[in-house]
Amino acid sequence: MQHDTNQAMERLQEAVRSTMRVLGPQLSEPVFGLTGPQFYILHQLDLKGKCTVGELADSMAVKPSAITAMIDRLDKHEFVVRDRDDHDRRVVHISLTASGRDTLSQVKKHRQGILKHYLSHLTQEELSSMIHVFEKLSRVAPAPKRE
Repeated sequence: MQHDTNQAMERLQEAVRSTMRVLGPQLSEPVFGLTGPQFYILHQLDLKGKCTVGELADSMAVKPSAITAMIDRLDKHEFVVRDRDDHDRRVVHISLTASGRDTLSQVKKHRQGILKHYLSHLTQEELSSMIHVFEKLSRVAPAPKRE
């Protein structure tokens, strides 16, 4: 039984490595001027409406200083706007602009096209099984720790 598990783990690791060698660069390649992490920030802002730098840093498991640099670039391109909190001027909220929302939509369509190309090689049953397995793994995986 242990031998089968070890073989399965090795096969899985190699399959993930070879898939991500091709798919990873395609999904993280800058599209419409956005890097992968910048896309993730815009995506989080789209989901939550507005966030603080600390909240974004927690969601990405990085230090706030790393987020600040990315926000500066997104702000320069007018994809986000910074607003001070009405009750506590030390707190700054980040939110999407209309331009940021439009760009995010275009990048999502581009990424969906890439994924659709690869996932179209799976049967509906294979796709459902894969989603089920990844959802199960995501429930048992611990949240990443911030650096």
